[in-house]
Amino acid sequence: MAGCRPFKIPMLKTISTSSPLGVSAEQASQLPRQNGAARIVLRRAFLLVCCAAMLLWVAIYNGYPTVTPDSGNYIRSGAFHVALFPFRAPGYAVFTRWTSLATSAWYTIIAQAIIVVHVLRETFVHLIGREHVDRSLLAVVCALSALTSLPWFVSQLMPDIFTGVLFLCVFLLGFADEFHVARKSVLALIMMLSVAAHTSLFPIAAVYVVVVVAAKLSGRKTESLASTRSVAAWLLVPIILAGLWTATQNRKMGLGFRLSPSKNAFLLGRLFGDGLAPDFLRANCPTRSFISCRYLSNLPRDEEAFLFGHPLLQALNGHDDEISAIVHGTIAAYPRRFLLSSLQQTLFQLVTLRTGGNMRLHPASDGNFYDLRFSLPGDIPAFGKARQLTDRMFPLTNAIAPVNTAIFWISFVACALFARTGRFAPINKVFVMSIVFLVLNAAVCGAFAGVYDRYQSRVAWLIPLCLSVYICSFLKARRREFVFQDATCR
Repeated sequence: MAGCRPFKIPMLKTISTSSPLGVSAEQASQLPRQNGAARIVLRRAFLLVCCAAMLLWVAIYNGYPTVTPDSGNYIRSGAFHVALFPFRAPGYAVFTRWTSLATSAWYTIIAQAIIVVHVLRETFVHLIGREHVDRSLLAVVCALSALTSLPWFVSQLMPDIFTGVLFLCVFLLGFADEFHVARKSVLALIMMLSVAAHTSLFPIAAVYVVVVVAAKLSGRKTESLASTRSVAAWLLVPIILAGLWTATQNRKMGLGFRLSPSKNAFLLGRLFGDGLAPDFLRANCPTRSFISCRYLSNLPRDEEAFLFGHPLLQALNGHDDEISAIVHGTIAAYPRRFLLSSLQQTLFQLVTLRTGGNMRLHPASDGNFYDLRFSLPGDIPAFGKARQLTDRMFPLTNAIAPVNTAIFWISFVACALFARTGRFAPINKVFVMSIVFLVLNAAVCGAFAGVYDRYQSRVAWLIPLCLSVYICSFLKARRREFVFQDATCR
């Protein structure tokens, strides 16, 4: 065409390896992949931080981690590695020493939140797969934080949060065969720490492991003997190590190489609450010279009175033989009454799960001030200004507790309906196991220590967790159905 100049396309020069950038063609092709992986890691880390922050909202609202009458003793025992009567499992005390960094209890509850988020994510990976697991986790943690007791125990300076963590660790070590050794090792380490955190978790863990192994053997799919032995090893070794570590810590504190130096003190309190121990003492004091006989006219009326405030407990300090004699003698004298009472206590504990019970007890006493002043003095200003200390947590707990209880029972019914469909076999398994675990927790705590709200509310969030996993799996299945239908229509 006249008047038109030919257009020349300029040649693109390639960058040689000798260029100032010093990047080869192969390395350049890998840069987008590396940047994408880095963005995924950063996004996941940010998501996990958000989940941990949501689980800590109770402590943030309070202005300080919430406490119970025992919290200060755990912190002081861990800070100075001393035994305080009545003697508790040293595992959580050591945990507070490690995680507080001798600076603040905030670091301890942050560590608790990180552990919970990690175990929850592993649970979701096993039950619903890796697809959209982070989004599902964020949504579920948001729901659990708003509607269940979970954030109350994550935010509390007590070992109770490790009860639910123990359940999930045992379940994953028992049934998540696809997990590699590194992931199982982390779960086993968390399981060991959980068992050592509280004395009640030793019998609960032992019985629960037996149940899991039995379920593994009786499954529809035939499991090889080697696989079952491997599962048993993954589950038993953490319990054994937790026992050895606990006994070693007790020996270092001068209590002897024993798992529970005051194992009968809590059971004796329960027997006082039932009226069995007073009956035994009244029948035997004329012929036996018990120290407890000096208080025959003023015996404790319940577990709380015996463990917190009655002079008899201090009088029995160092007299473990008498405590054991009264406990064993009472059970031997009234075996039928003890069994019936234990069953009744178990049933009561199953339905006693009001959230925030310790907030109503106003436990931030002079004892906690004393323990924190010597252990974490930098926390005293924040602790003194906390809402819990000024009774400003009551309105919140009174409003939330009925909601949490209702969510628990609604979740239980909904999970039962999901389980009846038979469509979600892995989740049905965790639902059934959670029921077994809740019964075990109620039996051990109710029968051997007494009925308290916090004992059952510390695991009540497991049922809403099961419902959330059911819902996530249902939505995932629906999404796949829509995708398949759309593909076939095309």
